[in-house]
Amino acid sequence: MKKLNKFNIPNNAINIYGNHPAKSALLSSNRNCYLLCTTEKKFDYWNNFVISNKVNIKIVLLETFELNNISNSDNHQGIVVFASKIIKKKLSEYLKKLSSKKSRILILDQLTDPQNVGSIIRSAFAFNFDAVCILKNNSPVETPSLIKASAGEIDNIKILEIGNLVQEIKILKKQNFFIYGLDGEGNIKIQEIDKTDNRIALIIGAEGKGLRNLTKLNVDGLVKIDINPKCNSLNAANAASVAMYEISKN
Repeated sequence: MKKLNKFNIPNNAINIYGNHPAKSALLSSNRNCYLLCTTEKKFDYWNNFVISNKVNIKIVLLETFELNNISNSDNHQGIVVFASKIIKKKLSEYLKKLSSKKSRILILDQLTDPQNVGSIIRSAFAFNFDAVCILKNNSPVETPSLIKASAGEIDNIKILEIGNLVQEIKILKKQNFFIYGLDGEGNIKIQEIDKTDNRIALIIGAEGKGLRNLTKLNVDGLVKIDINPKCNSLNAANAASVAMYEISKN
């Protein structure tokens, strides 16, 4: 859009839309925000938000149809923020600074659907997990729809980047993590796991394919969720939510 050219928004910036995602992005210390676009109707609200939270950002007024075009959505709620992608840390960096005896980490093994990944990140934050690990390769890039699916919680939980999963599992074990893989053929019911373990990592496999065989061979245990035998399976996001809820009970 020509009227935005003068603001020198970086080419690799993404747009974040929706009330909750925009607020989380603006308050995040893990990304840079370049420009806030809103409607005349919403200007006072967002101007007050920026001032009260001491956010240094320019605000530009646009028409609703222009926000539709920028966000490729009519679900923007009158707000679009141009920002950098979130800054991911490596798992090894996170573990070096981990001082708490208790920790809950979620690992996504080759999940590629942005909606599922965003929904899982939202649930991980809801159930008090400390971090979500995403593979450097074979994972979705951060997109506006993924951020919206996470309801902005991607900015409120640590997002870690991992390489070779088997090697990362070994690193976690050295840090006293007990590693569970969620698998429909698991021999442990999710409600029966030992939740007194201080450090637990849960691995969720790709939609349809599930966990890779090499992953299964390296975890400490395979857990399953009991469902109606007439039901084929839960999708990855729903299964992850149920499993994290059970783990978070302790």
